[in-house]
Amino acid sequence: MVVNSSAWLVAATATLMTVAVAHAEPQDDEFLQLLSRDGITAGPPEQLIALAHERCDDDNLSRSGIFTLHFGAMPSPFSSAMLQLAAKLENQGLTGPQVRPFLLDAISVYCPGAHS
Repeated sequence: MVVNSSAWLVAATATLMTVAVAHAEPQDDEFLQLLSRDGITAGPPEQLIALAHERCDDDNLSRSGIFTLHFGAMPSPFSSAMLQLAAKLENQGLTGPQVRPFLLDAISVYCPGAHS
């Protein structure tokens, strides 16, 4: 019997994704519900959850630095990380006005002690 390797790979990937979603944490469900409440439906849930965790991971970065690029100063590591995260969110299909509610939802669920 000849098995098409790409068909097998697609089936295996679909199975793994189903298992991953089936084992979502209660926090993940809460986060996705908040996004839905805010009208944020763009992007695969797994990616949005990962980006929310990235926001919390970035909270420990230094906030010192002057954000005046036109004078030659560099943004703080935290500011740089937030700009990169905003770009990733927009690549997932979020609009500019949806980025802040996304970040606030991420903080409220995954890192409630973080700075907003």
